Amino acid sequence: MQTDIDQNIKNIQSKINLACEAIGKNSNEITLIAVSKKKDHSMIESAIENGIYNFGENYAQELQDKVSKINFNNVIWHFIGPIQSNKVKIIANCANWVHTLYREKIIRKLNAECEEIQKTINACIQINISSESTKSGCSPDELIDIAKLMKSMKNINLKGIMALPKLTENKIEQKEMMDSILKCSVDLQDYFPEAKSISLGTTSDFENAIINGSTMVRVGESIFGKRA
Repeated sequence: MQTDIDQNIKNIQSKINLACEAIGKNSNEITLIAVSKKKDHSMIESAIENGIYNFGENYAQELQDKVSKINFNNVIWHFIGPIQSNKVKIIANCANWVHTLYREKIIRKLNAECEEIQKTINACIQINISSESTKSGCSPDELIDIAKLMKSMKNINLKGIMALPKLTENKIEQKEMMDSILKCSVDLQDYFPEAKSISLGTTSDFENAIINGSTMVRVGESIFGKRA
């Protein structure tokens, strides 16, 4: 299994390098987040041994368990799942990044929990770019108001946006969604120039996401294999 993870990471890094070459971008500007939900500690440790230090978790309790048991320096934990109000304290304590902020109540609660432990957490605003009822996030029209709220929070460091565009084989539709996400990022940077991160792209579309401006890709299956 460790050999598989080693080779999988090399394959993904190679694809990231090629995507960056296509647009004249330095591959060091791309953060590869290994989505480790439902994966045991040994698999995560194998990934760390192969140079991966950013990990994405969807569930607060699982994040807490892994943080308590994986004792490696330099590991950065990204919370990438929906946020329940009663789990905010765990996320504040265990995550370095939160990619799924958009609700005022959760933003204020997260800031308060971080203030309590004298911590600043990095955050992205989740945008529902495809207006899908099954996905969370704000509309593009709400982005700037939410960003202004987050910037007023002393313990939340607004870094950019996150999106989960609709999966489609239609190339025109794909391009329209990617363009819309990039426009949201540009609009946000007009107000807050430092908020440059774009968390976009998963196992199925991370190369296309990079070509279209993503700076952070969230890849699980292609690293760890399919979930049982």
